[in-house]
Amino acid sequence: MSVAEGTSVKKRKAAQQERSRARVQLILDTTLAMLNEGPADRITTNEIARRAGISIGSLYQFFPKKDAIFYELFSQWLQQTLDQLDEVGDRFDGGERLEELSDAVFECLSRDDSINSQGHWQLLRAMGSTEELVALEAHHQKEVFRRIVAFQEKFGRKIPPRQAEVLATLQHHVTVGCLAAAAQVGPHAERDAVLEWGRKTMRLVYDIEKLNA
Repeated sequence: MSVAEGTSVKKRKAAQQERSRARVQLILDTTLAMLNEGPADRITTNEIARRAGISIGSLYQFFPKKDAIFYELFSQWLQQTLDQLDEVGDRFDGGERLEELSDAVFECLSRDDSINSQGHWQLLRAMGSTEELVALEAHHQKEVFRRIVAFQEKFGRKIPPRQAEVLATLQHHVTVGCLAAAAQVGPHAERDAVLEWGRKTMRLVYDIEKLNA
């Protein structure tokens, strides 16, 4: 996922050695754990460093400010979701039922806490803090739309380009809503019911023929 060089929220330097890469990931994992506990505006770089067991100077070696950590964490999350979509898409050749693809997409994205936790959605709420973060999300949405349209075409759904963009937007936002609901309910007794509702909802919006029926 490419972004413009020199943005204010990019990492201060790339981690080259294994030890440095491990420290960067520790900072990111610690931040995500803190996001799972509460809103992003309550998090400080000092607290991240303390929780990670490193000095604030070590943190600043890689990230100039909190938004830079959010940027990197969000970028990783978005790439993970795209990789999951690609992996699911590669398992289908179009000869199956479209709802099977829809189910597979929701299953892989909703049940994996490494890409669908309350912390991720707290992170999403923080994305309006800089232009770079907003641009990153917009780029991700374009990539998601491209994959959704490709899914439709693979299953023989011929949709005019302008209508395809609108449908992809609808499908994306419905998917986001279903995944957020699944993450928010956590291990609650109603989790399975929420997941089933989300699965059925996505089946509907993923099939243009059902929407037009």
